[in-house]
Amino acid sequence: MLPQLSELFRWQANLVDQNQWWRIVTGSFTHTNLYHLGMNLAGYWLLAYLFHARYKRYAVETLILATAIGIGLLFTSTQNYYGLSGALHGLFAIYTTREVMSGKRSSWLLLIGLGLKIAAENSGMMPISSASLIGARISTESHLIGSLVGLAIPFIQRSIKRLR
Repeated sequence: MLPQLSELFRWQANLVDQNQWWRIVTGSFTHTNLYHLGMNLAGYWLLAYLFHARYKRYAVETLILATAIGIGLLFTSTQNYYGLSGALHGLFAIYTTREVMSGKRSSWLLLIGLGLKIAAENSGMMPISSASLIGARISTESHLIGSLVGLAIPFIQRSIKRLR
């Protein structure tokens, strides 16, 4: 998103509290600079390629994750949020969980790796070096929220299919 539009669409706790609800969804699609946007788009395309994601489903899952992250951040001390990284963590969790559920045992290693990364960055054990490149604090809370929601989505989808 263009930097000028970022101010209108970024997730900002005090403005969400002032009934600017669109920021709950749009915050994940704003970026601090072109490097930030480029990193997030590269990750987005890479995940779609690696997991052979279907376009419409991938887009809907991204919107669900962006909304869940926007709501979840309201329960943290986060004041500002930019970027797609929380949704990227969620997409990774969705697709690796689906692989595990379909019997691909090696994907357990991917889920374990994701869990270790989330634990390390939220406990302060992992230095986060890309903050200086994007000009903002890395939102480890969004990574956690995205990952948890991403883990839940395949189980919810399976439950819905069983009810039909």
